[in-house]
Amino acid sequence: MYSQEIICFIIQNLLQSNRWSNFEPPSTALSFKLYDTAVGKKEAQVYFSTGDEYNWVLSGLYESQGHNILSTASVLIQKDCSIANLIESCTQFLTDVESRISQSYAVRLL
Repeated sequence: MYSQEIICFIIQNLLQSNRWSNFEPPSTALSFKLYDTAVGKKEAQVYFSTGDEYNWVLSGLYESQGHNILSTASVLIQKDCSIANLIESCTQFLTDVESRISQSYAVRLL
């Protein structure tokens, strides 16, 4: 089992390789990314939380039309997962996040 610090480090590196920026120092919010929209730049954020005794939680925040369109995009990461499973879960999470944001109202207006 990997420590929470190692898991956060791996997640942040994966996010950086997908053009996300890290919060310094990281807290619950690990990374952010700015998106061009019809109303200007809007920020998306990725959060990491401890979850329960078996899982960590990776979730996102991106406000569109008054609500968080990433509220159901979270993934559970088993605390005893392999690095390969961690990367797969994070990659699926990012794919879902990018898809949801690209379909948001202000992005579609561009």
